[in-house]
Amino acid sequence: MAKSHLKLVTPATANRTVTPKRVPNADLRTREYLTEAEVERLLTAANGNRWGHRDATMILMAYRHGLRVSELVDRKRSSDPTALTA
Repeated sequence: MAKSHLKLVTPATANRTVTPKRVPNADLRTREYLTEAEVERLLTAANGNRWGHRDATMILMAYRHGLRVSELVDRKRSSDPTALTA
């Protein structure tokens, strides 16, 4: 089922690389992580609201395990082996 009437055509324009317009993160920020003191301040601020213990636990889990926000909120209680079952 070869199509003998088709032939290979070379492109009329040359491909060029596009220069990035965005500044690299390293030029904007000196580091990509929170310090322990910054996490402590977040935990203190989180404890001041109605669901403070839950919020502080989520912040601590994200910090210690390197979780993204989407990974943190997608966690289910049943996926935690230490969670108590009723």
